[in-house]
Amino acid sequence: MKQLLNRLINHETISKEEAKSVLVNISKGDYNQSQIASFLTVYMMRSVTTEELEGFRDALLELCLAVDFSDYNTVDLCGTGGDGKNTFNISTLSSYVTAGAGIKVTKHGNYGVSSISGSSNVMEYVGIKFSNDKDFLERCLDKAGICVLHAPLFHPAMKNVAPIRKELGVKTFFNMLGPMVNPSFPKNQLVGVFNLEILRIYGYLYQNTNKNYTILHALDGYDEISLTSNTKVISNETEMELAPADFGVQQI
Repeated sequence: MKQLLNRLINHETISKEEAKSVLVNISKGDYNQSQIASFLTVYMMRSVTTEELEGFRDALLELCLAVDFSDYNTVDLCGTGGDGKNTFNISTLSSYVTAGAGIKVTKHGNYGVSSISGSSNVMEYVGIKFSNDKDFLERCLDKAGICVLHAPLFHPAMKNVAPIRKELGVKTFFNMLGPMVNPSFPKNQLVGVFNLEILRIYGYLYQNTNKNYTILHALDGYDEISLTSNTKVISNETEMELAPADFGVQQI
């Protein structure tokens, strides 16, 4: 880790393979908390590259406790967070509206780190019990049209990072990873991101998958569709801007 940190401090980037290896080693407890905190801090001072983010993503997907709900053809609605807007949990509410409309949802979420309240905070508050038992989650899909995949139960390898993220209290590259590491590997995703650079990186990474995806960023900074500005959208089929008028409402 010392050599890697020296390279990063000298403004070098690391390869996809090196990025993947770091997260695997973190999961094995090979690094102490100071080293992990230093590694996270580097990416608060410079942007993560596409290769680095791809390596981090691949590590978490390889290490996760996967659950197969492919028979349900589910969708995940998830934002990166980290936009600093302190809005309520829009993707969480949208997930329940979507399920109510008859579309099966595998909602991936976690406790808030850089925000007042994360998706899991809200759902826990209203009485939802988290589980990684597949039979229980299937019953949720059958009865309610939605199941909740609480990230710590499916990514136990990241237990060494969770307390450090909480103590730092600011967004890290793990905010960028959340939507990409749903352990049910849904074929459909609607993802909000906190800046245009991440929108482009996500667009590149998702176009190399078999997912049906839409990625969006509101041009006034939100990681969701906004009524106060236009929203940039990238999907399998198109790249465009949406305006509030496209939804039949006036811009605020």
